[in-house]
Amino acid sequence: MKKKIWYTYDDIHRVIKQLSIKIKNSGVHYDAMIAIGGGGFIPARILRCFLNIPIYAVTTAYYDNDHAGQVTDSVKKIQWLDPLPESLRGKNVLVVDEVDDSRVTLEFCLNELAKEDFASIGVAVLHEKIKEKAGKIPENMPYFSGITVPDWWINYPWDAEDIDEHNSLAAQSKID
Repeated sequence: MKKKIWYTYDDIHRVIKQLSIKIKNSGVHYDAMIAIGGGGFIPARILRCFLNIPIYAVTTAYYDNDHAGQVTDSVKKIQWLDPLPESLRGKNVLVVDEVDDSRVTLEFCLNELAKEDFASIGVAVLHEKIKEKAGKIPENMPYFSGITVPDWWINYPWDAEDIDEHNSLAAQSKID
């Protein structure tokens, strides 16, 4: 069984604040975020507190909900920016997701978004797992991660049915 780690909303807020500093210090001003749903929605919303830019959303399906932890044959678009809003044309966008795990979904989204008329695309993830990735990020694309973590199963508070139990487990699983 894979080791598990729990993070509280407070933990995540602190990490995203530090992530926002990395993004601001990069020298690129991002005009908007594109959150990859469902995991990227909440990190993007918290990041908006610090970057003060609008959020757009795309949703894909890669993990099979009927078989937890299993993947499907390919990534599929569920919700997309189609057509691309005029307000995003020629702009710098930051693609946001919660975890850079296999990188398959991230690669799919970046390849699809690269077909659009953006000035530049950057990537921000809350957690970057230390592991070999199946997907790739284009070279020279700005990449920001909040925390680099072992290849453990991450339990996010927004997935919790019982937040008190989740926070208790988070307190017990703190790592240095």
